[in-house]
Amino acid sequence: MFGRSNHLKNCSKSVQKSFKTLNMFLPKVLKIHGAKHPELMEVKQVTDELQAVFEDGMDTGRATALLEKLRNLTRNYAIPSDACPAYKKAYKALSQIDAILSAV
Repeated sequence: MFGRSNHLKNCSKSVQKSFKTLNMFLPKVLKIHGAKHPELMEVKQVTDELQAVFEDGMDTGRATALLEKLRNLTRNYAIPSDACPAYKKAYKALSQIDAILSAV
């Protein structure tokens, strides 16, 4: 699933762009919605770890476990009814990262 292939190099820019979007919006979302959505703190921690794994060259088992954890924490990236535009952008970026890395 996460083999080091040319596909990883090709998808790298898309993943980096999604991480950039996520890093821009997730801290704001956590600050605004963290009290009502305490899972966001763990989402941020897991996302930071996933980004480190990606940047270090993709540990297959660890990346798979982190993506599964993110799916569980976010209920498969479901947007809460009280989500602001930043929340929506953050979860869309997470979903994109998941889709790209799961296809590798």
